[in-house]
Amino acid sequence: MTVTLMEGVAAVLMYLLGGALVLFIYEAYVKTRQRNMIFLALGFFILIFGGNLGTLNAAAQAITAAPPLDDSTVRTASLVIQLVGILLLLYSIVGPFEPRHPKE
Repeated sequence: MTVTLMEGVAAVLMYLLGGALVLFIYEAYVKTRQRNMIFLALGFFILIFGGNLGTLNAAAQAITAAPPLDDSTVRTASLVIQLVGILLLLYSIVGPFEPRHPKE
């Protein structure tokens, strides 16, 4: 599998914009100290990484001349990684975090 210029540019943009999103979520965590924000940031990070795994693998093979990995293996790993990211996003929404205090 080869990586076209457009795929490479799109992958770099995905990592840059996704990294910016993760940083903004982390800054929200620093201000609010809500644990769900950490799980949200981690979920997006893993989701973005898993989504670009195929392009990253192809680029790494082209650069390092490493033995090629089976495309099915890379796709499966990508899906499993993305599933973990989605589970973290769901946990950040429904997970039991700070106790609810009744209004006084």
